[in-house]
Amino acid sequence: MAQRVEMEVNYKWIYIALIMLLQGTLASAQILNIQKRSPKYDYRPLHFGFEIGFNYIDFDIQPIETLQSLPGLYSIESADRPGITLLLISDLRMGEHLNLRFTPGISYTQRDLFYRITDPFSGTIFETFKQVESTFIEFPLLMKFKSVRVNNYRAYLLTGVKFMLDMASQEKVDDPDLLRIIKSDLSYEFGVGFDFYFDYFKFSPQIKTSFGINNVLVNDGTIYTAGIDQLQTRAVLISFCFE
Repeated sequence: MAQRVEMEVNYKWIYIALIMLLQGTLASAQILNIQKRSPKYDYRPLHFGFEIGFNYIDFDIQPIETLQSLPGLYSIESADRPGITLLLISDLRMGEHLNLRFTPGISYTQRDLFYRITDPFSGTIFETFKQVESTFIEFPLLMKFKSVRVNNYRAYLLTGVKFMLDMASQEKVDDPDLLRIIKSDLSYEFGVGFDFYFDYFKFSPQIKTSFGINNVLVNDGTIYTAGIDQLQTRAVLISFCFE
């Protein structure tokens, strides 16, 4: 049976740490009654910025139901490696607690699929892997739901969709030694973050997760694709926004 390798970033503990940080900063701000910086910032109809961060992108493998009966293939696992993401921010104010954000940009990443294959003659199990390098052009469209501002702090939630083009895709290359991935992908995305207001800019650490909707595997009938029913993208982005 195919196994799934969990991503290196533990979602649960990251979210707990961020919530604890928020509670501590808001409580401190209320006690100290800090004077507001950039008090008119949130009333601007449109503002811009940039976002830079580290991505952890890998595959969600859905094996075929008859994987155990497939000759030679013992298991399939996915592993991610950290990559870099750089996005531009366009933010439109839609209300006191709602903004529309368009954040196009680029992500560099690498993913590996590990295969355990049984030798038909000796019965020995050996391991091999396929490397997938990607350069994504991303087009996320997100809704930002903001809490009430407390002095110079505010929490927010993000949700929306993201369209991606893999400029390093070898979808059209006819090579049985390659694991080929479809060039375009669509995913839904959500996240959480905090706004920290300063005199001349706003700083926002955040974490976002995304889950692919499409099957991105090019099934060429080789042993590397025959055991996979669907291959979908999943990702975590830990980033810092400057607006």
